[in-house]
Amino acid sequence: MASTMTAEQHKLRGNDFFKVKDLDQAIHEYSTAIVKDPKVAVYYQNRANCYLKLEKYSNVISDCERVVELDKKSVKGYYFMGKAQLELGQPSEAYSLLKKSYELALEQRSAFTKEIVAIISEAKKQRWIEKERRTIAQVSDTYRYLSGLIEQDIQRQVEALDRNSMDYQDALADLRAEREEKLRQLETMTQRAGIADENVRPYVENRNNGNNNRNGVISPEASPELTRATQNTNGQEEPYKKPILVPPAPREVPDFLLDKITFELMHDPVLSIKSGISYERSTLLEHFSYGRMFDPVAQVPMTERDVLPNRALKEACEDFLAKNGWAVDY
Repeated sequence: MASTMTAEQHKLRGNDFFKVKDLDQAIHEYSTAIVKDPKVAVYYQNRANCYLKLEKYSNVISDCERVVELDKKSVKGYYFMGKAQLELGQPSEAYSLLKKSYELALEQRSAFTKEIVAIISEAKKQRWIEKERRTIAQVSDTYRYLSGLIEQDIQRQVEALDRNSMDYQDALADLRAEREEKLRQLETMTQRAGIADENVRPYVENRNNGNNNRNGVISPEASPELTRATQNTNGQEEPYKKPILVPPAPREVPDFLLDKITFELMHDPVLSIKSGISYERSTLLEHFSYGRMFDPVAQVPMTERDVLPNRALKEACEDFLAKNGWAVDY
């Protein structure tokens, strides 16, 4: 028998079920409300929130797409969709949606702003990590490819040597030295590409050559003819094992150095005496220029007179940037 209740009444029943964490029943009530009136954004929004808590992220996205179609200024519609995208491992898409949610929250002076700030920072960090991993993979692949070419070239020269010649061992030693020098140069070039030393460090090992203990660079395709066996603690020779390339940990900027409006590294931070939160001066002034005379995160009344230069934080930002030039693009 069809329900005689209105769509709004089903929504209110859904809210009651949501409060007691009966999410399945809440979803049923919101779904019924949607059937009765499919043009009300909040019904989809509330159901999306239930799906989010149940970790049904594809359903969240589907409902939120309908929400923002019906209400282009829905703070929670963009927020829930951004959270779902982040959980699905799509930080770039999540960051764009969460930024939109944040801008709408500022515009509407929504109390939801604090929650958005917390998740948007994580989205930007994950987006940066994703970018870093792609860069690391590209440089690692390039290193493998070029080191392989070096090995092939040296190997051809080794095969062309006359093994019966009196200077065969000397010629082999020269080729070994040439190979190591070329790989050492390649390592330097790789490091200059902006990747941490760990990206090529697995190719560097200490080998005992007589009385000299020096570093030798070993490529993934190192020729057995050119690679000497290593010795274990008992002095016995062991066959050489190819090293495995281990990518470095992605770089990141500490949250306290990031502006709470743009989420970018600050250059001229100022401190709100009302909330104790620091912002980039230029972005805070732009915030005020829209007539938003309140602290963006704390949501308390604030004007330009309520901020002071944060010199200690400025020094920290400058010091971090001086040591981490890559952060300019963060």
